[in-house]
Amino acid sequence: MTDNSLNAAQSLGVLSSKPIARRDSVNPRDRFDFFKFSLKRSSNVNLQLSGLKGNADLFLLNKAGKAIAQSRQGGNSPELLMRTLAKGTYYVQVLNRSKGGTKYKLTSSATAGDGGGGGGTGTSASPIDLGKLAGGLLTRSRDTAGSFGSGKYYKFTLGQISDLSIALSQVSGGGRMTLYRDINRDGQLDNRDTPFITGGSGSESSNEPISLVLPATETYFLEVNRDSSANTMLYDLILSTTQSPGNLPTDPGAELATAFNFGTLSPGGRFEAKDYVGNVDGTDFYRFSLGSSTNVTFAKQDVAGDINTNITIYQDKNGNGILESGDTIGSLLGPQASQVLQAGTYYVSAKQANVNNTAYSLTISA
Repeated sequence: MTDNSLNAAQSLGVLSSKPIARRDSVNPRDRFDFFKFSLKRSSNVNLQLSGLKGNADLFLLNKAGKAIAQSRQGGNSPELLMRTLAKGTYYVQVLNRSKGGTKYKLTSSATAGDGGGGGGTGTSASPIDLGKLAGGLLTRSRDTAGSFGSGKYYKFTLGQISDLSIALSQVSGGGRMTLYRDINRDGQLDNRDTPFITGGSGSESSNEPISLVLPATETYFLEVNRDSSANTMLYDLILSTTQSPGNLPTDPGAELATAFNFGTLSPGGRFEAKDYVGNVDGTDFYRFSLGSSTNVTFAKQDVAGDINTNITIYQDKNGNGILESGDTIGSLLGPQASQVLQAGTYYVSAKQANVNNTAYSLTISA
């Protein structure tokens, strides 16, 4: 409890690209901890609060102790902050929000210049690397971008299937965002990576964020530019991710030949799949077998995004691995349905219902 004030803050020293980690805890009797760091030059600072067992918030303070950025996720979700700061002294505050307190790990680092995360100049050939988004809030402040053709580019990946929101704030003039995915998975933004989400215009008085559910199988690129050919736009970039974790070791294939194989379903057995369908990955196939006549229950829940994933059950009646006329058993019209099925091989498809994306949970039990 010796780090409960700015004067008694734990020292992190001078931040650099080498992460500095500190482990501590907060509780109702020791509600907050302070840390102090300095920068030798203008830098992009990354702060992450992880390993939480309860709810705690993360604040970035200036030399006078005034909050200049904050991350306030619910539950035990990680807290993330990315901020461009001038040379000087700053403080970090960890604040307990849970009834019983929580342990935590604070990781801090800084990169000089305009590069964020893993570097980059902000061009289409060298986008600013925001790293892997693992839940929480990531903020870049006072970035600049020109009109179409001279905008600012970023790239990022996701640690899990995530509900993602990207917003522009404090925009000095109208701005626009375009989100791309790395279709050919070569790690570069090229003419084959056509936009799949365009919009998210922002201004001083209005902000329309990009909001969608995405899987962790892709690299994503974000372009920010002005609506017009006027002067350079000044803005803050805010990315918020809420994870909807999958539970499968590999991504379910979109065809029967690459279906995720659960194996044999025995009486009393249960299979569960948590995954995603949407604009990036429109169909998931699963396979299972029955050794004898069994009453099988299928249940589905949409976790995030759209509210209607289409679930269809098939039987490969002649065992040739091809869906043919008459192989369809039926569709799951409600949240749950049961049916007696004979011995054999079965497939279940989860498909994107509308234009939106869905993180879902599918269970098959006997």
